[in-house]
Amino acid sequence: MNLGRTAIVLGCAAMLCLSGCATVQGPNGQSSSNDPLEPINKPIFNANLWLFRNVLGPVNQGYEAVTPKFFRTSVSNVFANADMPYVFVNDFLQGRVQLGMSGLSRFLVNTIFGLGGIFDVANKLDLPKQSNNFGVTLGVWGVPQGPYLVLPFYGPSSLRNLPGLALAIYTAPPYYFPSSNAQWAWSGMGIINTGHVDAPQVRMVEDAVNPYVFARNAWEQHEQFLIDGGKVNKSQLLEGLDLPPATATTDSAAATP
Repeated sequence: MNLGRTAIVLGCAAMLCLSGCATVQGPNGQSSSNDPLEPINKPIFNANLWLFRNVLGPVNQGYEAVTPKFFRTSVSNVFANADMPYVFVNDFLQGRVQLGMSGLSRFLVNTIFGLGGIFDVANKLDLPKQSNNFGVTLGVWGVPQGPYLVLPFYGPSSLRNLPGLALAIYTAPPYYFPSSNAQWAWSGMGIINTGHVDAPQVRMVEDAVNPYVFARNAWEQHEQFLIDGGKVNKSQLLEGLDLPPATATTDSAAATP
């Protein structure tokens, strides 16, 4: 793998940073039964938060200061569109053909008529954004989650989700860019976009009584939500998430894991 494609690996990891199997939480935020690696996970989690707070946070502030909102929205749309092959491939692998066709249609519509995803035309055609990954596919196939993991720069994951990292890279269109410079530029812009898109979620995690437990449970419950095909309602998703007090800011309270 050349340097440009190495950049794609790093960029994909950063773009999935702090992304979202039900878990049992003990009193006062005790360890989950799926988290035997907490002594290792927690320092990595704190390091990731520090990196976000002290590097990506300031970068995001500068990014928002020098770019208009429509530009930031367009950039986010392009990266969301580039993620769609990974999403609809997993839809098909899970046997969810209707969702897969919806995801494929969304990708084609936004790529062709949305100028590579700059404009979210598909949303107006009732082809909404989806979330999916290969860890969810393995969960649908009956593979157990295994230990919860927090990966440097990446964030919440599990043993079951590790094979999906390679699939995410190889289904990303930028991996096939012929120019290393273009791959580096894409990855750099992806890291900046991640800092911008994930900022509300990070603030919500930081406002929790126990940020580590909050992030872990939010990720595991969202993963189970996807495995169950969206059959878990919102109130069930919020159970055991160690939510911040009611006096938290409106923006933090309104954000979703």
